[in-house]
This record gives sequence, structure tokens and C-alpha cells, in this order.
Amino acid sequence: MIDPLTDLRDARRREDLLSVSVEARRLIEAAPQLGSQWGEVASLALEVGDEVGALQAAERLTHASPNYQQSWLWLVAALTGLGRHQQALDVLERLIAQAPNDPALQRRAGRALLALGRTNLAALSFRRAISLDRFDVMAWEGLSECITFESGSAELAALEEMRIQNTADMSSTQRGVLAYTLAKAYRDVGEDAVAAMRVAEGASFCLGDTAFDTERHEQSIKALIASYEPQFVDQHEEAGVIDARPVLLIAPPCGGADWLSQVLAADADTTALMRNNSLFWLNAASLGDQTLSEISAAIEAGWGRNVLGDVAKRYLGQAEEALGGPAKRIIDPSSLSEMAAGAFGVCLPASKMVRIFRDPRDLAWSIYKTRFRKARHWTYHPDDIARVLACHNLLCEHWESIFPDRILTVRYEDMLSDPQAVARDVANFIGVDGDAAAAEAWLRSEALKTDRVGVHAEAGDRFEPLSAALERAGLI
Repeated sequence: MIDPLTDLRDARRREDLLSVSVEARRLIEAAPQLGSQWGEVASLALEVGDEVGALQAAERLTHASPNYQQSWLWLVAALTGLGRHQQALDVLERLIAQAPNDPALQRRAGRALLALGRTNLAALSFRRAISLDRFDVMAWEGLSECITFESGSAELAALEEMRIQNTADMSSTQRGVLAYTLAKAYRDVGEDAVAAMRVAEGASFCLGDTAFDTERHEQSIKALIASYEPQFVDQHEEAGVIDARPVLLIAPPCGGADWLSQVLAADADTTALMRNNSLFWLNAASLGDQTLSEISAAIEAGWGRNVLGDVAKRYLGQAEEALGGPAKRIIDPSSLSEMAAGAFGVCLPASKMVRIFRDPRDLAWSIYKTRFRKARHWTYHPDDIARVLACHNLLCEHWESIFPDRILTVRYEDMLSDPQAVARDVANFIGVDGDAAAAEAWLRSEALKTDRVGVHAEAGDRFEPLSAALERAGLI
């Protein structure tokens, strides 16, 4: 008997992201009796960035195995990936009613509440998780995002006690999470030197459990620049889909992309995808690593089909799925945006892009002091940070030269000093309601002040390795 998961698993072994999504969707449509194996379908769909496919597979899993808690947790993961936090919270609350003493469920509920802006309730959930497992460093990390620590507080004392007495049984990642949480606590109480020391400690722990091939990344950037030359773009732009709805936000981590996407989405006819989405990257997988030879091979293998147009159509279709319907403008702040911008510009020749530039000193320190919950394995070493940021700038400058009338560059510092003016300028550039964006920018202006201009000064002597790395990379 043929295993119905064979083609899906083969696509995963080939690391063919698009084929994984296609095969997962085929299984969902065919609806074979997979039972608990629907969990594998949901897992692989999530892995490649097809959250809608993962949600559909998870829904089938909950029907097949309704009494299995993991079935519902797959559903929560898919809903969270789509930004449907209230629905995820509803599922979690039903699970908590059945298992009130499960700290992981309480912690997940805290995350959902935090995403919904219900900070006080989120803190309660994280505290419940800690009361059930006082060494749950992920719950402590969540709590630290909800409260402002005070000098001599019980919370700060408990974290220090954990660091001194209980780290031997923790993984490197757990020790890293604890160190980053302590760093936030010491920033709150004004002890910047101690906080910076904990940041460096946390980065070293997290680095021990991760690996990032910076040289390979640099080679990929050079290949992208070589592929998307003016002649190539001019030759293939007409093959794309003329659709002005998508707007790509290009920004590094800690660059304000989330803030700007939420501000622009204040327009009643505009919606924003999640920052962690990779829908365009997924649908552009048919172009390989986007070298000229691979793009040409994909076009020639189309057998009369418009491969570039197909990429755009699939992307637009999946974006509408993720957003729950069509929109006048689709703001896409994907964290992979700088690498996808060339294909985005060719496949969607009527689309526009917005780049956010930030002072490299502040940017580097903000990245270094942040423990990213989703994998960013280059953010824990000064040289990796500097080299990746140099690649980011090199790519962005290339896109600005290739698509000069389609990219607007704004400065992060201007967003802080005059958020309404920047919001209005961007809104006018992409064709959404400038008044709505400016009003939302005023309402959300306090959110930007948590990562202020000149933030790198708080690092003191701990900034020296980053400074030296930025100099080597030619950023300062």
C-alpha cells in the first residue's frame, strides 16, 4: 500500500519549500484517513511558512484525535502564526480548563494575551506558570515583558537565585533566556552596566546552541545582486502581475517594521501580514536560489507558462487566505524582505516598497540585546551582526538603484521624532489614507520610545566588540 505522505516527505528531503506546501494542500483536499499523522502535515506546512495549510491540517487533526492535547496545540501554533491570537487563546482556555496545572499551557496563554495587548492578564498567566514551575525560564521571560522590575523586588531576587543555584541543569538556550531576562530586569532598575554584562552572557549561551553560516549568506547576497541587474529586470518585468496592492516593508530586526505595518493598516481597506510570514519567499522557491542560471532554468521549464506571473498569483492568493479576504493594500513586513525584494519587484512590477534605515550603532546594540524567540542565529555574535547588516545595506542600496521610483526610504530616527509626518509620507507614497495613518502613528508613538535614539550608549564598555565589528564591516 502506498503511503499517502510519501510525496510530502520527499519534498521535505529535497528542501523544496513550495512542493512541501503543494503536497500538504493536496493531502488536505484529498482528505485521506491519516489520523494522528495530520500532525506531521501541520508541522511541515508550518516549517515552510504555509500557516493556512498548517491550520487546515491541524483542524483535520483535531477531528481525528480530539482527545489528544497535542492536536489542539498544533491548532494553536497555526492560529498564532496567522496572528489570530484570540482564537488561539480560546483554544488554550479550553485546554487549561481540562489541565489547570500545566505550566506550558499557562505560558502559551500568557503569550496570546500579550499579543492581544492584555498585559495585566498576560502577567497573571505567566505568574501562574511560574507558580507551577519556578524554573520555567520562558515564563519568566514572558513576565519580564509585562512588568517593570524594581530594585530589591522578589522577582529580581528569584531570577538571581536561579542564575546562581540552578543553571547546572539548564540547557545553553535556557541559560541564555535567563541571562537576557535578567538584563531586562537590570535595565528597568537603572543598572545598565550589569544589564550589558548579562546581555553578553546571554548571547554567548544562545550562540552555543546555534549556528549561522555568515560566509554562505554573503555569497547569497552577491548572487542576488548579480542576478537582478537592470537588463534582467527590464527584460522580465512585463512577465509579472500588474497588481499594486502588495507593499513590501524592508527593515532589519529592531527596525520598526511591525510598528509601521500596524500604522499603515489603520486604513480601513488595508491589512498587514505578520512579520514572521515568509509567503513570498515560499512561493518564489520555484526560482531556486535566484541565480541567473536558476531563474532562467525555471522560466524555460515553464513549458509556456509564465513562471514569474505564477509566483505572484500564488503569493497573492495565499496572502488573501492568511488575511481572510481581499484588501485594497496588503502590507508585507516579512523579515526576509530584503532578500525577496528583487523577485518581488519583477513578479509584481506595479508594487511599491518602503525601506527603514536606522543608525547602525543603535541597530546593532538593539539586535544584540534582544533574545529573538524565532530563530535569528546571526544575532548573538558581534561580527555576525555587523556582516549581516552590511549585507542588508548592500542589498537595499542595489534595490534602490534597480527600482528607483518604487522604493521610499525613511529613517527610524525620523519615525521617533515625528511619527505622524513619516506615517503620512509613507501612506501617500503607497496610496492609503494618510490621515488614518497619521492618527494611528500618534496613538502608537509611545511604543517606539522603548527603543530610543542613542540606545547603544547604555552598553558602556560592552559596546566595544560591536563597535569594532561595525568598523570592520564598513558600517561606521
